[in-house]
Amino acid sequence: MNTLEFLDSNLLQTLVTLLVGYVAYLVYQKQRKDLKKDAATNILLEIQNAEKAIGKVRDSVRNGRLEIDYTIIQNDAWKQYQHLFTREFDKDEWEAISEFFNKSKLLDEAIRYNHLAFGNDVEQIRANKQRILADFAKDLINKSIEKIPLGQDEIAKLINEFENKIKAFDQTYMGKQGEFAYSPMKPINDAKIYLEDLRPLSTTTVGSKLKDLAKYGTSI
Repeated sequence: MNTLEFLDSNLLQTLVTLLVGYVAYLVYQKQRKDLKKDAATNILLEIQNAEKAIGKVRDSVRNGRLEIDYTIIQNDAWKQYQHLFTREFDKDEWEAISEFFNKSKLLDEAIRYNHLAFGNDVEQIRANKQRILADFAKDLINKSIEKIPLGQDEIAKLINEFENKIKAFDQTYMGKQGEFAYSPMKPINDAKIYLEDLRPLSTTTVGSKLKDLAKYGTSI
């Protein structure tokens, strides 16, 4: 077979097809490996950031409070990328990761519920204050209605009396809000339960494998 016949033969077409397929396979494998490295990095960083936030939440709960501004799970990278790691983790490791993310999300819900209750409490206090101040003003006007029109001295006395009532109100009612504010125990108790099951994950075999995956695209 001469050169022209070879170039026009089915054998060459087959070889070219195989070569193109092999190159495409290599490109696919590289893209998948890069995606796996990026996914492992995202999961590892989210776990590490969650562990830091969990430590702060644990300190707050020890003091009987949950008025903190933390989100434990930002993006749920595990839910997004877990399909890439079905062969990387054994059953116990897989369950450990899933439980960590699930319990962390439940902890986020407890924090959000507590914030909602606190926000409602603040809104009610604000509404109460506006209503009471309006009542003060109404009472003063009703007491003075027979003297209308009022002179400058009478108006100054009304304003002074109103300001004195506001000061007394702030000292007796507003000054005690921190002491008597509603603090729901359910989210705090729920948080305590979730925290009992949340242990550091980045220092276990899961963390070691994720670090290898983030660096090499495969666990060693």
